[in-house]
Amino acid sequence: MIHDAALRDAILRQHLYFFIWKAFAALHPGQDFTPAWHVRAIAHALERVARGECQRLLITVPPRHLKSICTAVALPAWLLGRDPALKIMVASYGGELATKHARDFRAVLSEDWYKALFPSTRLAVGGNREDEQLTTARGGRKAISLGGAATGFGADLIIVDDLMKAADAGSAAERERVKAYYEQTLLSRLNDKGAGKIIAIQQRLHEDDLAGYLIGTGQFEHLNLPAKAMADEVIPIGFGQIHRRAKDEALCEAREPVPVLDKLRLEMGAFAFSAQYQQDPTPPGGNRVRWEWFGSYDEVLPREAYQFVVQSWDTALTAEPTSDFSAGLTWGFYRGNWHLLDVARERLDFPDLKHRVRGLARRWRADLVLIEPAGSGISLLQQLRAEERGHCIYNGCSPRQDKRIRFEGQTARLESGRYWLPREASWLETFRRELLAFPHGRYDDQVDSLVQFLEWSGSPRGKGFVQRDPVTGRRLASVRPGGYGFERG
Repeated sequence: MIHDAALRDAILRQHLYFFIWKAFAALHPGQDFTPAWHVRAIAHALERVARGECQRLLITVPPRHLKSICTAVALPAWLLGRDPALKIMVASYGGELATKHARDFRAVLSEDWYKALFPSTRLAVGGNREDEQLTTARGGRKAISLGGAATGFGADLIIVDDLMKAADAGSAAERERVKAYYEQTLLSRLNDKGAGKIIAIQQRLHEDDLAGYLIGTGQFEHLNLPAKAMADEVIPIGFGQIHRRAKDEALCEAREPVPVLDKLRLEMGAFAFSAQYQQDPTPPGGNRVRWEWFGSYDEVLPREAYQFVVQSWDTALTAEPTSDFSAGLTWGFYRGNWHLLDVARERLDFPDLKHRVRGLARRWRADLVLIEPAGSGISLLQQLRAEERGHCIYNGCSPRQDKRIRFEGQTARLESGRYWLPREASWLETFRRELLAFPHGRYDDQVDSLVQFLEWSGSPRGKGFVQRDPVTGRRLASVRPGGYGFERG
């Protein structure tokens, strides 16, 4: 650590990462703190919440990687040192765990170095209880556990640290109980529903766990830290720096190198390891597609580089939080291969859905938009055809078989290597999870859109479409209905 006292204290007040280091030393005397890059990544993400740059943050990380010390102990102590009037609530799955974190928090605040670092932060008389610590500025930290009452305490920041035990993950009733507690109890405790902040940190346990639910809301920034990198990654770690993580690189080589992780996978079983360590809870029976079947490209090119752009939509009915998503995939034909350029995945009411489909078609200057004429797709096709008279064709696609059978019929096409994905994209991880979880995942809207596109691209109509010469005339108006289940009207 830094030996200049004034400089050291200034750094501790300003930078959470160094404060975590100091708190760890206080809580674990005699143990060496490993200055791992993933702790810097977590601290950087937490600091963004503290600065107001992020209101909803989800961090998924394997067990025993300092997640609770960082988030449930050090962060509240650091924040209250900077603002003793702040009100923080920390929720965990059980009373024993919540009490331990509260005890560690109190231990940090009782340290002489903490009192010197933050002289304005003091616990009030009678404000140092086991589950609640109140400052003289009427701020504080409140610990609660799943199912516990949270009335009487409003929060500016809610921290959710492992709200479900691993042993309960297989219970659908328990998973619903956790989500209901989050929705009905925790959310109601925010003092300011518009400005209040929420941080959730946990290991993944099930495809339909709380983290999966939060990802599905589309409201949370997600820092995902699997034990072994599943792809090349670039991760911000603060101080203007990034960490370039290579595929299969261990999260913390000093503590759990790859051979240790491989042995652990054999001992735990593939499913449990995939969920808790890889943060990838693929349901049993999923993984009908191999990710390596897809080619990869570095960046999206200007529109003019693509001979054709085709969009495929699977539309839902409403914007209700419990409804399916409307999913639109944008594909560009480039040098004989199809590149997935963009994915739209949103819950939308019909007017917004029509606006979104039309807007994306115009943005990408799409040549063809595929929509299944079912549910909202019927009216969507009718209205877009009547209102849009440009060169883009809106084509109805009527599937003839069950989605699972249709999906199985397209795996060989994916194996051909003609379908490429970007190396990096904000939507890529959600797309990957849904695809690899099919047919037992919670959502399949992106899969439906993909299958619809694969069927079209492999059909005589699809093959004929891309054989047209865009320079001498693509004759888009001559693309006729029928063939391989594609109909107009």
